[in-house]
Amino acid sequence: MDADLSQGIALFGDFFDAIGLSVAIIDQDGRYAYYNQECSQLDEYTAEQALGAYLLELYPELDESNSTLLQALRQGRSYRNHYQRYRNPRGKAVHQVHTTLPLKRADGRIVGAVELSRDLTVVSPLHQALVDLQQGVAEEADGGLMGIITDDAAMKQLIHQARRLARADVQVLIHGETGTGKELFARLLHQEGPRADRPFVVLNCAALPEPLFESTLFGTVRGAFTGAEDRRGVLESAHGGTLFLDEINSLPLSIQGKLLRALQEGTFSRVGSGAEVRVDVRVVVASNESPQRMLDERKIRPDLLYRLNVGCLAVPPLRERLRDIPLLAQAFLRKHGKVTGHRVQRISHAVMERMLRYHWPGNVRMLENVLLRSLILCEGGDELDFLLLEEEGETAQRRAEERRPPAVPPPDGEGTLEQRMARYERRLLVDCLEGCANLTEAARRLGLPRATLQYKLKKHGIQLARTVLG
Repeated sequence: MDADLSQGIALFGDFFDAIGLSVAIIDQDGRYAYYNQECSQLDEYTAEQALGAYLLELYPELDESNSTLLQALRQGRSYRNHYQRYRNPRGKAVHQVHTTLPLKRADGRIVGAVELSRDLTVVSPLHQALVDLQQGVAEEADGGLMGIITDDAAMKQLIHQARRLARADVQVLIHGETGTGKELFARLLHQEGPRADRPFVVLNCAALPEPLFESTLFGTVRGAFTGAEDRRGVLESAHGGTLFLDEINSLPLSIQGKLLRALQEGTFSRVGSGAEVRVDVRVVVASNESPQRMLDERKIRPDLLYRLNVGCLAVPPLRERLRDIPLLAQAFLRKHGKVTGHRVQRISHAVMERMLRYHWPGNVRMLENVLLRSLILCEGGDELDFLLLEEEGETAQRRAEERRPPAVPPPDGEGTLEQRMARYERRLLVDCLEGCANLTEAARRLGLPRATLQYKLKKHGIQLARTVLG
C-alpha cells in the first residue's frame, strides 16, 4: 500500500468511524485498505474478510466497467450523489446513494479511491407506496372557488386570471411564499378547465429523495433494477388530466431535461425501457421562489421555465391582504369547531386585532394552525379570547409591540366592559399567584392549562419573581 494512503487512513480513520456512513477505501491494486462497520452491516462482510481482498473477488457481479470504485481508481472518475442498486454477496437487495472519488498524491498520481455511501434500502418499499398514493390523489369537489376565501381586490383579479388560463388549457407556473394557497389555484385551474373530469395528480418534489425522482415521475419496467416492477409514474397516471408539481425548484436539473422533452414531444420512456409512451397531460407547477430567483440560483432550466411559464400566477402573502384575515379566521373557526364541541362561536375583538397586527410568516397555513392550537387550549365560554402564536414569529411581533406607546388604562369603574373585565381578571391572577408556590399550582387552582396561564400573565404584563417560575 502507498505510504501516503496508509498515513491518510491512519489520520482520518476515527473520523470515518464516527460519521455514520459506509466508508470503503481501495489501494492502487484495487484491494480494500479501509472498510468500516457500516460497510459490514450493508454488505454483510466483516472488516477482517474485506481488508486486503481484491474488490472483484468480494463482488463477483461487478466488473471494472460498472464498479464506481474501480472507475475512480483506473479512470480518475468522480461520482457525487450517485444512486446504485445491487445485491450484496448474501443476495440482499441494496439501494444506496454514494460519493466516490479518486485519491491522489501531491504529484497527481492516483493511489486509491474512496467511497462514502448512505443506505436507502428502507426507502425502496416507501417509493412504491408513494407512487400508489400519488396515483390515487384526485380532485374532491369543494364548491365555490375551490376553497379560495378572499375579499381582497388583488386576489379577486388573480382568480379571474386563473379562470381564463384554465379555459386556455396551457401550462401555468404559480409562485408565492409557503402557505399562501398555491395548490388551491392549481385545483381551480384543473376544475374550471376542459380536463375537469380527468385525473388531478399531485407530486411534491421537495418530499422526494433525489434517487427516486425519475422512477416516480416516469415509472419503471420489470428488471430495470433489482426489485423493479412494471409500474406507471405520476406523469402517466395523469394522462388526459393535470399533473401538479409542487416545489418545482427542488426537481433536479437532470430530471428537468427529461420532463421538458415529455412536454415538447408528448412522449417519454419508463426507467429501464426504450419504448416510447405517449401522454397528454397539462402540467401546472408551483414554487416558493420567483422565476427570476430560480434562474439566478440555477434551480430551473431556462428552456423548461419558458415552456412552463405560458401562464404565471403570483399569489400575494397574507400580510398584503389584511381584509382576508377575518374571513379566513371565521372559516377556520367553523372548520375546526368540533375540537370544542362547537362551543366557541366567535373570536374576540382583541384577538382579531392581534391577528391583523401580526405579520404571518407562514401565511394562511400558519393562521389555520395557530387558530386550531388556540381552540384546543380554549377552556370555556363561546368566544376565543387568546391567541397562541408560534415562537418563531414572537420575537418580531414583540419588538413591534414594544415600539408602540403603552395604552393608559382608564381609572377603576370606568372604561368599556372588556377593559373592566381585563382589570378584574388581572387582579384575580395576582391574588392567586401571591398564595401559590409556583405556576403549576396556580394553574391547577385556576383550572387552566399552564400554557394558558402563561399567556394570560404575558397579556396582562404580570412579571413573576424567579421563585414563582417553577
